Amino acid sequence: MRHQWTAFGVAFGLTLTGHLRNRLAMAMTAFFIPTWIYLVRATALNKNITFHTSTLGIHVTASMNRTIQVSSALHAVTVIAGFMMFMATFSARNMDQRLVLAGYPRLQLLAAKVAALLVITALLTGYCTVLLELSWPLTQPWAVAAALAAAILAYGGLGVMAGFLLRGELEGFFVVVMATLIDVGMQSPVSNPAGDQAGLETLPLFGPAQAALAAAFTDTATFSCAVRALPWFIATSIMAVLIFCARTRHYHRLTTAAPEPGPCPANA
Repeated sequence: MRHQWTAFGVAFGLTLTGHLRNRLAMAMTAFFIPTWIYLVRATALNKNITFHTSTLGIHVTASMNRTIQVSSALHAVTVIAGFMMFMATFSARNMDQRLVLAGYPRLQLLAAKVAALLVITALLTGYCTVLLELSWPLTQPWAVAAALAAAILAYGGLGVMAGFLLRGELEGFFVVVMATLIDVGMQSPVSNPAGDQAGLETLPLFGPAQAALAAAFTDTATFSCAVRALPWFIATSIMAVLIFCARTRHYHRLTTAAPEPGPCPANA
C-alpha cells in the first residue's frame, strides 16, 4: 500500500510539473479568460432576452450582455482545461509507456492525471467565478461554480482521452477547440435561440450551460442539471484507461513474465 501511494505521489508531481511548464496554457488562463469576459461586457448589447431552459423547465429573462459573458466563460474554461489535459497526456505518453515497461503501475499513472484534473478544475472554477462576480453580482455564485466545474471535468476527460488516442499536437488542439466551439454555440441562447435540435441534450455542455445561465440570474436549484456533464467525464476517463492499457499491454507482459531457469552449466 505504501508503495502504491509513493508511486501515485511521484506521478502526480510529474503531472503537475508538466502543467506548470505549459506556458501557453498558463498565459491563456491568466489573460484569455478575463480578456474575453470583459471584451463581451464592453461590446455586447444590453437588451433583455428571454430563453427557455428545457432541463429545468423555466423561462429566464436576462441581459444579452451578461448571457454572452456566461457562455464565453464556459467556452474559455473548457477549451483551456481540454488543451491542458491533452498536452499533459500527449507529451508524457512515451514516458508513461517507458515507466510501465520498467514496472511502474498503470493505475497510479492514470489516477495522477485525474487528480491533476481535479486541481485544475478547482483553480479554473474559482478564478472564473470570481471574474464573473466582479462583472456583476451573480444570483447563485456557488451554483454557477458547480456548473463550471462540471463542464471543466467533461472536457478535461476528453483532453486525456485525446492525448492517448491522437497522433499529433495539432490534431488534439483542433479537436478540443472545435468541440468546445460547436458545443457552446449550440447551447448559447443568443446564437441558438430555439435550442430544441435533436441530440442537443447529448452534448457535454447541455446541462452545465443551462445550469450556469439559470443560476446566474435566478434562484432555481440547478445542481441536478449541472451534473449531467459527469457521465461524459466518466465515459472519457474509462476510454482513456482502455486505450492506455491496450497500448501498454505488451509492455506489461514483459514486466510480469518471469524468465525460465536455464540448465546449470556442466563442470569441465
